[in-house]
Amino acid sequence: MVVRRKGFTLVELLVVIAIIGILMALLFPAFAAVRGAARSTQCKSNLRQFAICLLAKASNSPNGSYCSGAFDSVRDGAFDQYSWVSDCVSQDVLPGFLLCPSSINLGSEKWNTASSNGAATPPSRVGVPLKQSEQATAESGYNTNYATSWHLVRSAPVFADGQVTKPGGLKDWYSKTVPGDKLCVGPLTVRALDSGDVPASSLPLIGCGAQGDSADGVTGDGILTNTVSEKLGLISGAPLAESFNDGPAYVDGSTGDAVLLVPDGTARSAMNAPAAGYPTIGEPGVTNVVMQDTRDWYAWHSKTVNIVFADGSVRAIEDVNGDGFINPGFGVTTGAGGATAFSTGYTSPETEVNPWDMFPGVLLKGSFPTKKFEQ
Repeated sequence: MVVRRKGFTLVELLVVIAIIGILMALLFPAFAAVRGAARSTQCKSNLRQFAICLLAKASNSPNGSYCSGAFDSVRDGAFDQYSWVSDCVSQDVLPGFLLCPSSINLGSEKWNTASSNGAATPPSRVGVPLKQSEQATAESGYNTNYATSWHLVRSAPVFADGQVTKPGGLKDWYSKTVPGDKLCVGPLTVRALDSGDVPASSLPLIGCGAQGDSADGVTGDGILTNTVSEKLGLISGAPLAESFNDGPAYVDGSTGDAVLLVPDGTARSAMNAPAAGYPTIGEPGVTNVVMQDTRDWYAWHSKTVNIVFADGSVRAIEDVNGDGFINPGFGVTTGAGGATAFSTGYTSPETEVNPWDMFPGVLLKGSFPTKKFEQ
């Protein structure tokens, strides 16, 4: 009588294990891609919800503004009352619980100055503190790791005699040194958008925020100084996101290796589009032409940045060269002594987004209509 052996031989087991290992090696990248796609989809859903809130705010605001300000207590006032985040919370959408899931940042760099209510805010907001403690504020949903565009929170510079009056850059809404002195127009309005030359579908509003500045990874704006909420992971040393893009900038043609903020007394004409038009994808960027500095957005989603536009659409903008940033057309210098991701952000002079897909300019309306025919 033949006795049948039960079980597997060692060779058979090893073959099965090898097959399983090969299958796992093939499937793991696919699983990772699916997870990444799911996180990107969640991010886009977050941005759509924010856009709905901004559009509702614009419809119900007396002056048609899309938001009440940036998430920045120093420049725009207590951010639990005066910010696009507070505008969302007032509509029961809590940005603090709708963070970009792929970003390493757990909150905004403005937590480091949350208690400030400095003189750079609009006059009616000076001295207005947060309504609750920082911990209670964060745990009520007043937080974000997304960054807004400069246009959403500043719209345009204030000009005097055809020149920018602001010394240095154009991030401040009001002057830090002259109380009540308005330096930028303020949050984007329906009127400014409708009367401008830029279609809503190409004007970016909010995108995935890059980490704030930190030369050593331990200190700086991009690192949380004091614990805000252990429950939310906002503990000392946590990475923090930028609040909003710096706005008008240009590459100095004499050095070619840095994106510089607009200097004092820049003429309005310098902010017009170049005669040849803005460069398109793959074309070399230009120097000495004022455009939008977009280095406060970062490609957290497999070399793409999710951005919501003024028409409510959300699109993934590709970071072609893989440095993490979207170059809208700045011609930086590369190679030895040239641009690096650490020092400049834009590490290639090639343009990475078409101007009709994402507006790279400063002025929503290039010129104003004039007439002289009534006597």
